[in-house]
Amino acid sequence: MADDIQPDQPAPDMEKMADKILALIKKYNPVEVDGMDPTLHYLAPHVPKVRWTELGDLVAAREKTTFGSVDGARWMTLRLDGCGFSKAVRLMRRKGVLEPQGFSDVFADTMVSCLRLLLEHFSGAIGYTQSDEMVIFIPPASVVRGEQQGHARNGRVTKTASLAASLCTAHFVMELSARCITAGVGLEGLSQVLPHFDCRVGSFASWEEARSLLLWRAYDCSVNGVSDAVYHIPGSGKAVQSLGKREKVAWLHAHGHLPLPRHQAYGTVLAKVRRRVEGHNPKTGATVTTLRSVIERVDGPVLELARTDALYPKDDQV
Repeated sequence: MADDIQPDQPAPDMEKMADKILALIKKYNPVEVDGMDPTLHYLAPHVPKVRWTELGDLVAAREKTTFGSVDGARWMTLRLDGCGFSKAVRLMRRKGVLEPQGFSDVFADTMVSCLRLLLEHFSGAIGYTQSDEMVIFIPPASVVRGEQQGHARNGRVTKTASLAASLCTAHFVMELSARCITAGVGLEGLSQVLPHFDCRVGSFASWEEARSLLLWRAYDCSVNGVSDAVYHIPGSGKAVQSLGKREKVAWLHAHGHLPLPRHQAYGTVLAKVRRRVEGHNPKTGATVTTLRSVIERVDGPVLELARTDALYPKDDQV
């Protein structure tokens, strides 16, 4: 792993490690549970946990060593995580801000709304959210007349991280506040919790490198989403909660708890794409077709999208 590399050894190549994982995912078929319709829950082809851990260690090490400013020629990532959200969610359930038990659609919708806002504000190309975290992928800045431009705010890491965390926190609280007012629930629950986010910034030489972060977090969701579902089912017990992922899915199926909500099982991907739209030209009076950027949800489990090369939607052509 990253911490085990000696000074005279070359650092592990993150892109090559991600490529090896993708090669395994593409080589083998998705895992199936005996007697279960595979459409009820997707289980990606098996990749040893140690490989995911090694990839995650490399990504985390890259984030820790990203400081100063990120060069405009590189991909920039923002990884936001809820601070102390386990306690916060319990309090918000008791106060009626969120549903009393089980998977919370309110929480998931609010996270997706925050993801969309950050994609728009930071000109992100693709974003992913699962549980109480989200990741924004910001592509290299433009090259104008042969000169590489810089990222917004000159790619300053501290400035970008603090702005992303504060913007996400404010939007999250405002979204939940609006839902509380609509539902007739007092805002005391939120004022006592004060949910908030932190942010880590990463710098990557290419999309092939940056997607390592997306693959790692998607794998984490595939494990934790199932575990979370089992944990919140009354009577599941420690014996079931200690099972492996495949066995937990089999248990969920046997007890009629599949399919899980899609966001809980796989998370949500949003991507910025260019789509054809028809507009009116006031000068000529003609209807014209142009391309405009829109943010779309990309349906499907992330690891299956990566396996089938469908992770990033294609732009329309005029």
